[in-house]
Order: sequence, then C-alpha cells, then structure tokens
Amino acid sequence: MADKDEEKRKNWDFQNLDVAGSNKNGLDDPVGYRMTMDDGGGAGGKTKVKSSHQEQLLEKKAWEIAIAPIQSVGMNLFMLWMSGSSPGIFNVMILGYCLTSIVGQFSRVNAAFVSFKSIDTTLQKLAYLALCSVSLAYLLYHASGMGLLPTSSGDWIAYIPSTEVIEQTTGIVHS
Repeated sequence: MADKDEEKRKNWDFQNLDVAGSNKNGLDDPVGYRMTMDDGGGAGGKTKVKSSHQEQLLEKKAWEIAIAPIQSVGMNLFMLWMSGSSPGIFNVMILGYCLTSIVGQFSRVNAAFVSFKSIDTTLQKLAYLALCSVSLAYLLYHASGMGLLPTSSGDWIAYIPSTEVIEQTTGIVHS
C-alpha cells in the first residue's frame, strides 16, 4: 500500500491540462490569458467589471500596436539620416529597404488589428496609418535631397520645348 502511494507521488499527472478555463482542479486561467470579451463565469456585476477591464486592456494593446510602425522604422530613419545626402549604392539600398518596409506596413493595417474585433479600432488604425505616412514622407524627403526624385526644373528639361531663334546679321567684312 505504501509503495502504491509513493509511486503515485513520483508519477506526474498531465491530464486535463489542455482544457481551457476548466475549474476542475481549482485553477483559473492566468491574468491576460484570454483576450476575448465573452469571458464566462462569475456573477453579473463581476462580469461587467471584468468586461470593462478587458475592454480597457484591449484598447491599451490596440494603441501599442498603433504606435508600433514608428518604433520599427525609427532605426531605419536614423540610418538614413546618418548616411547623408549623397546617392551612393549603400544609401540607395537602405532607401529601398525602408521603402519596402513602409509599404509592407501599409498593407498590413487590417492584419495588425484583426485580433481586436470586439472593440472599435478606428482611431488606432488612423494613428497607425498616420505614423506610416509620416515615415513615408521623411523617406521621400530624404530621396529628394539625394537627387533621386525629379523635383527641380532641370530634371524635366527634355520636356521643355526649345524655341528656334531666327537671327539676321548684317555688316561689312574687312579683309
């Protein structure tokens, strides 16, 4: 009998570990484990407090995702600023990398906020797009300073029509 009890203590029991939210063992899910608004359980007043707390937590996480573009692009923009205004091969490669990164962030707006369907994320999406636009504007400003964008009249000289000057000269030739 003592051997069986000792054998039970040595063996670990891994059953019922994958059941989410089960209170069979008296263990609740850890804080922040479930990020949905439809948490079941508890009294009516307690679920309202829980749901408002969950909603505030979801809004906070959505704002963290909204400001993520400026954090991820910050180092790239610093590299652009440090590289100067000469159109060298490495500067152009860094410029291309930053451009693809920013365009990728524009295309992932809805994917970034897909996990927050239970709250309204319109302001967060607008902030996300605004920060991506600011970094794109700085990128275009830097490309213009390097001379890679046609912004001056000399860049469009081929499209300026030339005028034919008709000239007459008169005079005496001394020999």
